[in-house]
Amino acid sequence: MKKYKPNENGWFCGYWNQSPLQIKHSSGRPLKTESFHKHPFAEYYFVLNGKLTLQIDKKVVEVNQLGLIMIEAGEQHKIIDKTPSECSYLIIKEKSYPQNKE
Repeated sequence: MKKYKPNENGWFCGYWNQSPLQIKHSSGRPLKTESFHKHPFAEYYFVLNGKLTLQIDKKVVEVNQLGLIMIEAGEQHKIIDKTPSECSYLIIKEKSYPQNKE
């Protein structure tokens, strides 16, 4: 058994603590500065509270409270800040290793 606590960036686990997954909790207003990126593996966003807006390739998608979306390997994506309120969500990366954004 392993028990994890978040680091200073909100990541609970990943390659740095020998986890095969990478999991982060994020809350507040989404970053306005995130750029399009992709991964060679699936990435999941699970919204705990509020609403999160993502752009996946050319499609804008809203994920409501208790909603889950999977971004397929190779899909360009970014979080976009279109909602006036704060939200809380988990990011779950299917795999974990350094420099995993393309």
